[in-house]
Amino acid sequence: MAPITSTLTRVLVTGFGPFGNVINNPSWGIASRLPTTLPNNISILVHPSAVPVAYHPVIDLVPGLIADIQPDISLHIGVAEGRTYFAVEQTSRKNVYGNMRDVEGKPWTNAEGEEYWAGEEEKLGTEIDLSKVVEEWQGRTEGIAWPGGGGVGRVGKVQGERVEVTLGGDVMDAAVGEVSSSDVDDDGDVRWSDNVGTYLCAFIYYTSMVEMSRETQGGRRDTAFMHVPMLTEDAEFQMGVDITVELVQSLVDTWRAQRAAEESA
Repeated sequence: MAPITSTLTRVLVTGFGPFGNVINNPSWGIASRLPTTLPNNISILVHPSAVPVAYHPVIDLVPGLIADIQPDISLHIGVAEGRTYFAVEQTSRKNVYGNMRDVEGKPWTNAEGEEYWAGEEEKLGTEIDLSKVVEEWQGRTEGIAWPGGGGVGRVGKVQGERVEVTLGGDVMDAAVGEVSSSDVDDDGDVRWSDNVGTYLCAFIYYTSMVEMSRETQGGRRDTAFMHVPMLTEDAEFQMGVDITVELVQSLVDTWRAQRAAEESA
């Protein structure tokens, strides 16, 4: 069998479309600008259109997407308006969407969740070691700076200041766009989090974890979700692309190391 590092690793990426006051969703602004290949045998497969911010279209899309593409890793990107940093999220939940109506004015009820995800745990976490991912991501983003000439940008960051990566907060129960007190700290611009929310970001993450375990050959929850701040300018989108490329590299390196360890055990 060929070493994992010598075979192609396929990474599925999605970004969301508009909702509420977010007309140009930066998650899609980043995803749509990603390259299709990276060094070290990595293929990035971006879904060709923004995912609607609506529960039932996500359920109609994601299972078939994963079954057809058979990605090794799925990475979903969403925006958290109140944040000023990039974060990979650890977990998501099954039955927390009944009070949050989507752009179509519809909720996802607990009854729907229990029927569609019968037998699944209420709370699921990715099987990718995010602590290892963030550790590598830290080194990879050291040369990336917030764009601009030195003033304070729209998201409250000093333009030209280097992006920082650290491990961060652990709150899980805020809705999208809401920021808890433990999330407003100085833990860096790129970090670990466990605060995916109770809206479509959480919903697509939970859906993807279930479908990756059900539909792929590996049968593992090799899924990640990244929250991005409310970026608006082309230069900010490009910075987001650069940060996301380094995240993909870090995810793949960690995923390969975990698979190699399992094969040699």
